[in-house]
Amino acid sequence: MGEHIEPEIKTKILEVSKRELLQTVDEIFSKSQPGSLYYTFLVLATFVITPGLLLNNGFIVVGGMLIAPVITPVLLIALGLAVGEPKALRGAFLLLLKSALLVIIISALISLIFGGTDQGTIFDNTLSTAVLYLLVAFAAGSAGTFAWVHKQVSDMLSGIAIAISLVPPLALVGIRLSQGDVEISQFYFLIFFLNLVGLIVGSLVTFSLLKFSKVEKKVQQEVNEAAENSKNGQN
Repeated sequence: MGEHIEPEIKTKILEVSKRELLQTVDEIFSKSQPGSLYYTFLVLATFVITPGLLLNNGFIVVGGMLIAPVITPVLLIALGLAVGEPKALRGAFLLLLKSALLVIIISALISLIFGGTDQGTIFDNTLSTAVLYLLVAFAAGSAGTFAWVHKQVSDMLSGIAIAISLVPPLALVGIRLSQGDVEISQFYFLIFFLNLVGLIVGSLVTFSLLKFSKVEKKVQQEVNEAAENSKNGQN
């Protein structure tokens, strides 16, 4: 009985309809726009995560990770790489850069105001820790992409969000910079970078397995529409 179930599950995981592909592209682009909703949730997540780190309260940190919206620009970068659309990468990378700077600045200000110190229990300053977070990020990026495409498992996205450690290390960068500890802040930034790379690679592999290259024209259309909307917004 088990011999028949396993191949069936594998087939369903890798079988995606054209409608699902197009719908996924639409959602990733719409939720990766640098609008007020995105930045509001990013700021709120930072205001939850940073105090959680200063209080050394992992439960609070997890709560903040659940509302951080950084997964969509990461998926957009992976999608752009999967279909070979460099224009999609530029906007997503710029959004991530702005997001990272915003988190670092806010966390540094909170740390300066309240004068707290983190206990360093979430990220240990070792190479093995960095590599382990890279492996976790790869798995989370792959799982997040599957969950985004297959709506029947979309309820898993909240759990996946907890595994995506992008905002906490950035908050720790801000906290350590506010304390003048540049060396440790560099390590936390390395953790963020490795997490980002792991997420992108994991998502890219999944997009490739699901054959998202078939919707290259749809991605190009979304890129052009986003550029046009941005241009109209500046005028």
